[in-house]
Amino acid sequence: MSLGLQQRMGTVSATTPRLVTTAPPFPRVTVDRSASAEADRHATYDGLAWSHQPGAEALLAGVPAQAWCQPENQGWQRVKQNTSREVWRAVIRGSPYYLKYYFHDHWLRLLRRLFRDASCRAEWEAGRFAQRAGLPATRPVAYAMNLRRGRRRCDLLVSEAVEPAHVLSDFWRSLISDDDVRRRRQDAAQLGERLAEMIARAHQAGFEHLDLHAANVLVQPVGPRRYRTLFVDLQSARRDVPVGDHAIVRNLAQLNQWFRRNSSVGDRLRFLRAYLRWRNEYEMTFPHGRPIGLTFRQLVAALGRAAERHARHLWAQRDRRTARDGRYFTRLRLPGGWRGMAVVSAKHATDDSLASRLKFERSWWQQQLAQPLRWFAGETTGVCKDSHSASVRRATLIHDLQPLPVIIKRPLARSGRRRLAQLWPPSRSRRAWGIGHALLHRDLPTARPLAMLERRWGPFVLDSMLITEALPGTRDLESHLRDAYESSSPRGWARTKHTLAGVLAAHLRQLHERGFQHRDCKASNILVRPGFPPRLTWIDLDGIRRAGRFAHRRRFDALVRLHVSLCNVPGLTRTDRLRVLRAYLTRLGHAPDSWRELWRTLTRAAARKQSAKATRRAWKLKHYGRE
Repeated sequence: MSLGLQQRMGTVSATTPRLVTTAPPFPRVTVDRSASAEADRHATYDGLAWSHQPGAEALLAGVPAQAWCQPENQGWQRVKQNTSREVWRAVIRGSPYYLKYYFHDHWLRLLRRLFRDASCRAEWEAGRFAQRAGLPATRPVAYAMNLRRGRRRCDLLVSEAVEPAHVLSDFWRSLISDDDVRRRRQDAAQLGERLAEMIARAHQAGFEHLDLHAANVLVQPVGPRRYRTLFVDLQSARRDVPVGDHAIVRNLAQLNQWFRRNSSVGDRLRFLRAYLRWRNEYEMTFPHGRPIGLTFRQLVAALGRAAERHARHLWAQRDRRTARDGRYFTRLRLPGGWRGMAVVSAKHATDDSLASRLKFERSWWQQQLAQPLRWFAGETTGVCKDSHSASVRRATLIHDLQPLPVIIKRPLARSGRRRLAQLWPPSRSRRAWGIGHALLHRDLPTARPLAMLERRWGPFVLDSMLITEALPGTRDLESHLRDAYESSSPRGWARTKHTLAGVLAAHLRQLHERGFQHRDCKASNILVRPGFPPRLTWIDLDGIRRAGRFAHRRRFDALVRLHVSLCNVPGLTRTDRLRVLRAYLTRLGHAPDSWRELWRTLTRAAARKQSAKATRRAWKLKHYGRE
């Protein structure tokens, strides 16, 4: 749980906190490096060669080899599956165990085995090391190599189940949803203390979990409002080597990726203080124990930088998924030469997105999109927009669980020059598909793209369309403001304006800080979901681009467009628009009065923009008969 907010550091002491005197709940033991070879046993049961811990003989002898190779026939429960691993929960002789199958039939995994230990053996060794060092982790029981799982080759690791236990992310959410504020704070502080102790002890023992995120830590209740944390998924852990300052920062930054979205600054500061206390407590316990070479203030700064690097790496990794088959996306091949991508499932479900809670199959998409142009075949129902640049329809896709309302956009070329430009890939729909998911990956709210289709002739794009989730109950910002002005009392209207000014400024600032720019940033391209505070959502993904060389200029242009789009809204004053600008400049390193010169430049640019807009409107009326 790192801290990406140095603004709070003015109230934080720069010295390492005083050591606690309470005894840790885990025993202090040194690592016995000679115990591994003596403790591990090797035996063959029913033709299957095992390496196991003492005491596992009865378990392995009582289960035939065929049962290990075919867990689906034993009544055992599959809890996780992907292309490289399967995890099953099995109850054997009255005790629960977890069976993890590592598949190694892909050429890349086979190549990796030439240079490093197999994942199964690596997790076994990491678990045994954690056991000898007294680190809380799942206890491995036995492993076997080169099993035949159907038509695939795999390795098998058997571990003891820790029950009852909960994934840290789910347990943390349940804690912070408690309505009792005092109890919620106490429970969160206690859980943070246990987590900080576990990680500090592991680092001083020379153990680094290289995939330390909230789903790889379990929380086990050990009493009324008392908890214990444990490591899981240890196949990528580094062990029995000193954990230096750089590794510490990197490891805590991994954990920060989830907690910076789901915990407060105070929670993260308390966690970091506790981590430093427990490092001092365990410094003399382990051979690899050593003091950290950073002060508290330096650690916070380094952690903020590392968290941003880790986030950018993770975002880029997720962006690449949108162009290939996998757990979340699938390729489509449809009649008529249509090709594209579609969503299979969402990584994180949200309350305001029905599609994020549904599962889709490739066959379902092929059935729904068998005739993609039927929505544009001269029907007037469901028409949202029909202009020279795009045709937009509203439709409903029939899903087994619940009908799914969608918006279907088909870009058009309004001139021969645009038609020639749109022949070259990527198409507008493909670009919007990638941008939309990139925004979602960075927690920037937008209408979720569900499918993208293209029809090509060789490399040239002949036609394309984008299907996004419709958001019922939302209205564009301009309409929302007009309705609020007409229906609210003067005091209610003032409160609505002030609230929206802060939310809108933060919304735009976050878009720019995450590396994007909106080339058509106006009030009609921002949806408002009522509530307190209201939630805003970006639409018209065609206009959003990644920031390039002239990012600063593009940001200014976005402010100008937004300013102009709000000028004709009744009830909005010059002071209201100035309030948005000042809120936007907050926390961007600007001087307190830097808004003055920018405001003068902004108003002059807005006046020129309004004049050009009037000229453009007259041109459209002359050539198209409409604006």
